[in-house]
Amino acid sequence: MSYPKKKVESIFEKIITEIAENNRSVRSILKDEGMPSMRTFFKWLKEDEEKVKQYEISCEIRAASLFDEMMDIAYNTENGTTEKIIDGERKEIITSDMLGHRRLKIDTIKWALSKMMPKKYGDKLDVTSKGDKLESESPTVINFKYVPPPDEE
Repeated sequence: MSYPKKKVESIFEKIITEIAENNRSVRSILKDEGMPSMRTFFKWLKEDEEKVKQYEISCEIRAASLFDEMMDIAYNTENGTTEKIIDGERKEIITSDMLGHRRLKIDTIKWALSKMMPKKYGDKLDVTSKGDKLESESPTVINFKYVPPPDEE
């Protein structure tokens, strides 16, 4: 489907706003009514460097927001109810912090952030080269010499 330029700008603005303000993925946004296909969206990015910059900024904002959300989850309890049922009868109802659920949320956000922005949130940090390719003056040479085992008699 072909979109007029003004319509493209309007739709693109909605998409990047949803990314930045509501932490939504492009995939979920493009499933909404009136949104273009994934192929069309990425075609728009390919054709316009300014859209690429806007998209990158909205993704950075989303990552920062997810980081803040992760910290909120870590520092605030989430109470939930657990029922213990034995032999088909409800025996005990416990209301407590859903620590396992919070841990899962945090781990999921950490993993997603490490994939979205590996330089900032990834596990490996390059503290020696500031991300530049390391080049040595000469290649490293390792010489091997075969030494046969002593004869066993």
